[in-house]
Amino acid sequence: MASAGRALADLLRDAANQLENSPRTANAPVSSPPPHPLHNGTPRHPVDAEVSRLFGPYMGGRRTAGRQTLSGPAHLHSYTHLFCCLEDKNAALVPNRYAKERLAAAGFGEKRLTFKGSHTDSNEFLEFLMDAYPKLRNGGGFELLKISGTTRSRHLIVIPCPNEGYYVRYLKDPQTQIGHSTVFIRPMQRTLNLDPACRSEGDNVLIGPNQKCVICGEEFPFSRIKDHSNNCTRPSQSSGEVQIELTTERASGSQVRFESTFTGAQGNETTRARNTRHSVPPQEMLPSPEVVDIDPTEESGFSDWRIAPDPTEAAKMFKEDILSQHATGKSLCLTMDLGDSAAERERAVLTFYKKANVEWACPLTCTLKGDPAIGDGVTRHFFATIMSKLQAGFEMKFVPGGTLLFEGEQDHLIPSTSHLLLESDFFVVAGRMIGHSFLHDGPCLGGLSPAVLHVLFGGSPEEATIDIKDCVDLDIRETIKLLEGTAELSSEEKKLINELALSWDLPLVTCDNRRWLFDKLILHAVLGRTSRQVKQLRRGLKETLIWPLLTERKDTIPLLFPRASDLQCTPRMVLEKINWPTQDEDEDSEVSLEDSCRLTGWNVLPRHGLDVTVVESNFPSSSTCFHQLKLPGHYKEYCMFERDILAAIWSTETGFGMV
Repeated sequence: MASAGRALADLLRDAANQLENSPRTANAPVSSPPPHPLHNGTPRHPVDAEVSRLFGPYMGGRRTAGRQTLSGPAHLHSYTHLFCCLEDKNAALVPNRYAKERLAAAGFGEKRLTFKGSHTDSNEFLEFLMDAYPKLRNGGGFELLKISGTTRSRHLIVIPCPNEGYYVRYLKDPQTQIGHSTVFIRPMQRTLNLDPACRSEGDNVLIGPNQKCVICGEEFPFSRIKDHSNNCTRPSQSSGEVQIELTTERASGSQVRFESTFTGAQGNETTRARNTRHSVPPQEMLPSPEVVDIDPTEESGFSDWRIAPDPTEAAKMFKEDILSQHATGKSLCLTMDLGDSAAERERAVLTFYKKANVEWACPLTCTLKGDPAIGDGVTRHFFATIMSKLQAGFEMKFVPGGTLLFEGEQDHLIPSTSHLLLESDFFVVAGRMIGHSFLHDGPCLGGLSPAVLHVLFGGSPEEATIDIKDCVDLDIRETIKLLEGTAELSSEEKKLINELALSWDLPLVTCDNRRWLFDKLILHAVLGRTSRQVKQLRRGLKETLIWPLLTERKDTIPLLFPRASDLQCTPRMVLEKINWPTQDEDEDSEVSLEDSCRLTGWNVLPRHGLDVTVVESNFPSSSTCFHQLKLPGHYKEYCMFERDILAAIWSTETGFGMV
C-alpha cells in the first residue's frame, strides 16, 4: 500500500513538471536569448523541483514581465521640487510673506514643479524652468540659490553651476546639499518687473465675475471693484439717483476720517448724511461731487501718532493714547520703605516687576514710606532709582561679582551672558522696567550697542554693524583683534585663535579664511551669546504695550534707547525748562520744610518746567515735588554762578541741589 501511494505521488509530480515546462517549451523557438539552465527540463535537485511546482505560476509570470520590461524603452523618472523665482538680480535674502504675495501676483514666487525628462540634459531642464516662469527669459540667464546654513537662516548662497549648466542629476547629488529645501531662481543680468501676470483661461485661481460700479457704471473684475469704489468720484450717466456715503474709519482709537459725498440743487436745504437713497433733480442741474476731509484733531479730539512729523510728539501722542485707554483699569501700587536696606528695596522692586499677566499701562500709584514727599516727584524718583539699577547694577549679589544686567563700555553695552540671570528671566523684568518708565515719562536706558538694538527690533545678526568695543571680555577681544590686518600670525597667536574658534565650533584659522573667521568670532562674541537675552528683553517691552510705536515709528527708538552722551544734563537743558518770574506775578506762599523734599538719583528734567524762586542759601537747590528751582541771590559774577549750577547738576549721587 505504501509503495502504491509513493508511485502515485511520483506520477503526480511528473505530471506537474510536464505541465509547467510545456508552455516554456512551446515558446522556446520564438525567444532569442538562450534559456537559463535552471528553467529547462527537470530541476537538478528535488528541493528545486518542489519549489518550482509550488511557486511556478508566480515565478513564471514575474519572469515574463521582467523580460518584457527589459526589452521595452527606458523608463524616465520624474523630479518634483519646490522652486521660488525672485525678481531682483541682486536679491540675497529669502523673501518674507508679503514679498512672496507680490511675487506670486507677478507670476514668480513659489511653485512645486514636476520635471519629466532626461536628468542629465541641461538644455531640457532650462526650457522647463523658462516655461514655468515665462518672464525669466528677459533676465539674461539665471542662477540657482539655496539657503545658507540652517533652515532658519534668511541668507541665500549661489549653487555652483557645472560647465554644462544646471541639470536634475546635479541638483539631486548629495554633495550639492539641497535635499528638500527650496531652490531659489534669480535673474543674472536684469531685474524683472512685478507687473501682474496675465492669467490664462485654464488657471485655477479664483478671480470672480465682473462687477458693475454703482457710481460710474463701468464693469471691473471682482478683485478690483472694491479699490475702484473707494477712489471713484465720477457720477453715473444712466442713473438718476445718488447715494450719500458716510465712511468712518478709526485706526487704533486715534484717528477718525469723515468723508461725505453729497449733491443738491441750488436753494435746497442742507443735505443730511443718511444711509438711504433719495431722488434728486436731473443730472444737468447737479453740481460736481465734492469730498470733504475733516481734520480729526478738530472734530473728534483724536490725534494720530503714526503721521506726526516729530518723533517726540508722536511718542507723546502714543503714550497719552495708551494711558487713556487703560485709565479705568486696576491701579498698580508700588511701595518702597526708606527704612529698609538697599537690598530689601531692590527686592521689593524686582518682586513688583516679576509679576505675570499685569497690564502695565494701568494707573500707577507710588508710595515712599519714611519720607513726606508727594506729587509727581515720587514717581520720578521711583523710575530714576529703577533705571539707575539697570544701568549701574543691583547690589543684590545673585551672581559672583555683583548683579550687572548690561556690561561693557558706554554706547557699547550688551546684555550679560550670565546663565543664572537668563534662566531667572531677569531680562524680561528689564524689558518691563524700560517700557514702564517710558510710558510714564521716566528716564531711559542709554548706551546700548547699536548692534544689539539692530537685532532687538528685528534686524538680521549678519547685517548688524559690530564694533570691536562691543566685545565685553577683554581676553576674547584681544584674541579676535589678532585676526585684523594682513600680518603673518605667530604660532602662539594661531594657538590662541584656534582654541577660541574650536570652543565655538568654528574651523581653524588659515590664510584663506582669516577675514571670514574674524567676522564669525566677533558675531558670536557679541550677538550669538546674547540672542536669548535679547529675546527676553523684546518680550518684556511687548508686555508694556509700546512695541507698536517702536516698530511703526523707527525714529522713536533713540528716545527709548538714547546714546550715553544724550543723557548728560547741561545748563542749556536746565534753562529751557525754567519758567522765569515776572513783575506782575503774585508772590507764592512759603512752603514748609515738611512739605518739600529732595530726591536723589534723578537725572532727567521734569516735563512741565521749573519755577524759579530766589532764596537765601549758599548753593542752588531744588524741590522736585513742586517743580521749583531755588537760586541764591548773592551771585555777582556769572562764572561763580555757572560753577555752582554745574556742581548742583552733576551731583546725582547725593541728590540734585546738594553739593
